[in-house]
Amino acid sequence: MIQPSDDEPVLQPSELLAYRRANGQLPDFPSPRAVIFAPQKSLASYIRWRHPLKRIKGFLGEFYLLKRTNGQIALSTNFGIGAPVVAGLTDEFAALGVRQFVLIGMAGGLQPVLTTGSLVIATSVLRGEGVSQHYLPPHPTVDSDSEMVQSISQILTQQNRPHCLGVTWTTDAPFREVRKDVLEHQRQGVLAVDMEAAAMLSVARSMNISALAVFSIADQLSGGHWRMTSDLHPAQNGLTILFDTALEFLMRVNDEGR
Repeated sequence: MIQPSDDEPVLQPSELLAYRRANGQLPDFPSPRAVIFAPQKSLASYIRWRHPLKRIKGFLGEFYLLKRTNGQIALSTNFGIGAPVVAGLTDEFAALGVRQFVLIGMAGGLQPVLTTGSLVIATSVLRGEGVSQHYLPPHPTVDSDSEMVQSISQILTQQNRPHCLGVTWTTDAPFREVRKDVLEHQRQGVLAVDMEAAAMLSVARSMNISALAVFSIADQLSGGHWRMTSDLHPAQNGLTILFDTALEFLMRVNDEGR
């Protein structure tokens, strides 16, 4: 019997999936090729209204296959917020066989030009959370997949949708985004701050899986002062634009791969 290495995890996501299947908690189904993470309820409601879905039980939150894609693209939503939960789901879905991830969320704008509803594509993300260190060697940032960045940006440009590309920042502690850090990130040109992107990208990168994070700006922190509008409809509309764009890209990739 081969002894496992002391550096190997005690629990692998594939073992957890097998346990759920053996106990009737997770059905057998063909793995989707891509998963879209949608933390915000407004976006999940929009997707459920626009697209026929098939729910698959057995994962944290809600997991759906998009019927129009023959189950090749899936939606993960209603799982809460934060880096650990998204990292765990990314790990499980990768063990399932998923090969592309897109995170579509709201973020706080760090640059004065970014207002509610502004669209941001993260080319790379500052690893200010605690999860990524368990998946990647130490480094300040983790990158989105460059091909996905370029393709999503191209589609938005063709649709005359203004958007920004650049570095964003992931943190675990929204109430500890201290003013000196916010001002320094703003000075360095960091666009926005969120709570999940670095974790998802790090898990995906550790397995050579393509992943991308995109955001609709909800609140503003530029100048070291927090502002939130009373009308979040522009931010919610930005989420729907990003979803439609991501779905167009993923469907195109799926068609090309047939």
